[in-house]
Amino acid sequence: MWSHLLSSLTVAGVLALPAVASAQATPPANDAAVEMDLAHCTSLRGARIDSSRIGIPSGAALITDAVVDNEPAANGAPTRFCKVTGEIAALTAGASVIHFQVNLPGTWNRKLVMTGGGGFNGVVLGGLGPLRDAPHGTATPLAKGYATASNDSGHVIANRDDPEPASFTLNNEMMRNFAFEAYKKTTDVSRALLQDYFGQRVRYTFYFGGSEGGREGLTMAQRYPNDFDGIVSVVPVISLTGLLSSFAAIIPPQRAGGLIDGNGARFLAQSVMAKCDMLDGIRDGVVSNYLGCHKAFSVTSLRCPPGKAPAGGCLTGAQVATLEAAYEPTRFPFAVANGITFYPGRLSGGEVQVPGDNFARWISTGKAMSNPPSSNDPRGTVYGSNFIRYLLARDAKYNIASYDPAHFEARLKEVSALIDSTNPDLSAYFKHGGKLIMRENGADTAQSPLAGFNYYESVVRRMGRSTVERFFRLYVSPSSSHGGTAFSLTSGEAVPTEHDLLADIDAWATAGKPPADVLEQVATKATAPYDQLAARPMCRYPRYPHYVGGDRLKSSSYSCRLPF
Repeated sequence: MWSHLLSSLTVAGVLALPAVASAQATPPANDAAVEMDLAHCTSLRGARIDSSRIGIPSGAALITDAVVDNEPAANGAPTRFCKVTGEIAALTAGASVIHFQVNLPGTWNRKLVMTGGGGFNGVVLGGLGPLRDAPHGTATPLAKGYATASNDSGHVIANRDDPEPASFTLNNEMMRNFAFEAYKKTTDVSRALLQDYFGQRVRYTFYFGGSEGGREGLTMAQRYPNDFDGIVSVVPVISLTGLLSSFAAIIPPQRAGGLIDGNGARFLAQSVMAKCDMLDGIRDGVVSNYLGCHKAFSVTSLRCPPGKAPAGGCLTGAQVATLEAAYEPTRFPFAVANGITFYPGRLSGGEVQVPGDNFARWISTGKAMSNPPSSNDPRGTVYGSNFIRYLLARDAKYNIASYDPAHFEARLKEVSALIDSTNPDLSAYFKHGGKLIMRENGADTAQSPLAGFNYYESVVRRMGRSTVERFFRLYVSPSSSHGGTAFSLTSGEAVPTEHDLLADIDAWATAGKPPADVLEQVATKATAPYDQLAARPMCRYPRYPHYVGGDRLKSSSYSCRLPF
């Protein structure tokens, strides 16, 4: 009977699946969980969700596969779920479909978590496993009963180190999908699928993402404010045009002799620590007073005096120029979307602590860069080259050595209007009742936390602090890298950076319980029983955790203070 119903409905062009009889006979009360026999999972194959159920112009969605799978559990038995994969058709010739995955739990809490991507996307990350920064051993969203969903934003890349990740932007529809439309389309398809499968509407919809995924979350609040009840945006690339411009700015000085190798990066890190380690009350190889350090330390102080050769105690003028491109503002010769005229420089403190997510990963390896870029080049130079050639010049062979932003004013403004999430007017999202938590990582070498601080302040100026207090929180994990982890430069110990923000946003959106001004971050063992190794406060911006005495591994030994 199930397959007969499914067949007749998909011929009509709309997926509208009946729920199990018990769910139909007794609709759940408000937020009560609903259950589904996963034996019905495979019957979803070949089903179609009509474009009329997607809130913006879109092709129809086709479910290409549906299988029962198991998500490994940190504790206890694996979670059985229905793994649904599919694609949303393009509207124009030459554009790619949007690949997506929706995971349906056997017992559903009527909540959906959309999970964001990274970089230029191009990969369906799956929406499985723990969310970003959650302590080891934390139950996954799927294990807690959330449905989860993700997509590739409408294009495919080979891997995260692809040297030409932005080539897809030559296609206008694919560019718009990456900018904002793919996430709206996937959300609507996911909600339609859940409603038809379980026989109940989604009660709460959340977006949880970091980096590019953080931009996506803020974009949803700005462009589709009625679609989401709670958004967690971690290290968001808010001004993506600005960040990519800053990456473009680090290329010329490196080609003019400003390459910085591992020894140079370590010298930079040690110089930062000499100025900033004690600004948080304890010498522990960690920069916690992130804004105090920004005021106290300048990369220009590392320039060799006239006549002195660099020998581990200073840097050449060309090398300092590279650092200035990374740590000082990148200015536009005109304003882009929402009046933005510059991208702020990075904060200091995360240059070498985290292997694979540090200065060499994002800024300079000390080796000459390829032209065009290769997967061995720093991601910043890869992204900067791609930005110039594909998003602006729209020519893969464009000579980036001749790049001048003043020559691309119209295109820069057009791109900024598409991909930047800098609109401070969140009044519609506030009116909808949406809640927003943003986390910045103070030692982020990939992007500038100051961009997040500036955005938060712009929302306060636009909407008033008392209103912002009712729906928007900004926290700072001061020593964390872009990926979230941190280690002491002097001892190598893991720094507490883990915290489950999904629990906070859920409690705020569903029960009206705002998160505390001070949240606890922990460092835990990666294997069972996931013992806690240390704890430290995560303070609301602009405060930082200052050591006041006692056991440095306990959060009670710190208080949240203003930077100066």
